[in-house]
Amino acid sequence: MRQKGASRTVVKPYPFLWYKLFNSNAKPCLFESPLKLFVWQLVLGTVTWGGGMWLMVWRLQEPNINNLYISLLFGFTTGLWLSLEVLYYSKKLKITSWPEWLSEHHLAE
Repeated sequence: MRQKGASRTVVKPYPFLWYKLFNSNAKPCLFESPLKLFVWQLVLGTVTWGGGMWLMVWRLQEPNINNLYISLLFGFTTGLWLSLEVLYYSKKLKITSWPEWLSEHHLAE
């Protein structure tokens, strides 16, 4: 898929770090539902950004609701970006489904 022009991000399973740490064989992002990826990234991106910012900056400040909004905006933006990227490359490469792709390329699941 990389040879056909897909980005490195969409040919890896999601969440990337989870599958790398546990050496799991999961299907690439291209074969996942863009809505599912959006929701996953919304949640994980919000928690990651909010947690990181709280550890570095926000715990030294007074509590502020804008910090929550900023974290949600980060999660929403990155989720939207990931889902649109998956949609773009799946249409560009004419990706249908994971089992079909495996059988088409003579690979076992």
